[in-house]
Amino acid sequence: MKRCIRCHAALLPTLGLFLAVTAHASTYCVHNGAELGLALADVSDGGIANAHDNTILLAGGTFATAGGPFTFNSSSGFALMIEGGYDSSCNTQDMTPGLSQLDGGGTSQVINFQTNGKIGVRHVTIQHAYKVGSAGGGGQIYLNNAVAVAVFADNQVIDNTDTFGTGGLTVFGVGTVTIAANLFAGNSAPAASAFSTSMAAGSIIYLVNNTIAGNTNTSGGNMITALGGTNAGGYASNNISYGNTNGDDFYLYSFQTFEFHNNDYHALNGVPTDGSAGNIDLDPKFVGAGDYRLSGASPVLAGGLTNPVGGLPAVDLDGRAFPSSGRADMGAFEETIFIDAFESP
Repeated sequence: MKRCIRCHAALLPTLGLFLAVTAHASTYCVHNGAELGLALADVSDGGIANAHDNTILLAGGTFATAGGPFTFNSSSGFALMIEGGYDSSCNTQDMTPGLSQLDGGGTSQVINFQTNGKIGVRHVTIQHAYKVGSAGGGGQIYLNNAVAVAVFADNQVIDNTDTFGTGGLTVFGVGTVTIAANLFAGNSAPAASAFSTSMAAGSIIYLVNNTIAGNTNTSGGNMITALGGTNAGGYASNNISYGNTNGDDFYLYSFQTFEFHNNDYHALNGVPTDGSAGNIDLDPKFVGAGDYRLSGASPVLAGGLTNPVGGLPAVDLDGRAFPSSGRADMGAFEETIFIDAFESP
C-alpha cells in the first residue's frame, strides 16, 4: 500500500509524492523535479528514510533542476536505486530511452551523488547540464568506502557541457563501478568529454556495452573517455567509441590492470593489460541522424563477448534482453535484424 511521505496535509494533493513502506525498504514514486528533490532529501543523511534501503521510481517526463543538481549524500551504508520510465502510478515500466529526463536546463549540473553503500541509476536520461569550475557536467558519483558499489546502466547521457573537466559523467572514490549499456553522446568538455573514472587502489571498474559517439573535446586534442585509478583494476568489453572529435577514444592512466576485449575504437592512449584481444577499428555503421542503433550493415553485429568480465547487461538500452539469439553485439543497442540477411526472433 502506498501513502504520502509528508504529513503536511495542505501539500499532499499538490505534491503527489508517495512512499511504500516495509520494514527494510521504502519506494518513492515521483513525477517532477520538486518531488525528486524531496525524495532525495528523505533518503540522504538526516532524512526520515536514510537508515535502510530505498528505491526512487521516476514517472515519464522532465525533471528539471532548480539552480543546482539533484543531490544525494548518505553515509548509512544502505542502498539507493533510481529507476526511470514508469507510468504515473509507478506500476508499469516502459524502458524506451528518454522517457524520464533529468534536465539541467543549460544552467547547472544534473546529479551529484555520494555514498558508502550502493547507488544504482537505470533507465534515465541526463541532459542539458552546464557546469563551470569543476568536473562532472552531467553528473558525478562519489564512492567513499571500499565496499561501496555504483551501477550506472541503460541510461542516456547527452548534450551536457563542462568548462573545466568531464562533460558527461565522472565517477570517483573507492569501490566497485559498473557502467553498462549506456549512450554517451553530444557531450563537450576540455578533458574527458564523455565520461571519466578516478578510483583509488583496490577499486574495480567494468565498462560493458556502452556506445560513446558524437562527443567533443574542446581543448583541441585530449581525450573522450578517461579511465584512471592508482593500482585499481578494470575491464572494458563490447564498447563502441566512434565519431568523437578532438581526442583519443580512451585514455588510461595509473591502473594496475585494465583489459580491453572486443571493443570498437580508433585511438587509445595507454597500454591495455596483456590478454586484451578482439578489439577493432571500424565504422560501426550506426543507423544515422542521431540514431546510434546498429544498421544491418554494421561490422560489430555479433562481435561482442557473451560472457565478458563483469557480466552482460540484463537488457540493452531499448529494454531488449541481452544477448539476443545467443549472440552479443557491441554497443548499447542489441540489434535484432539482419546478421545473415534474416531477422532474429
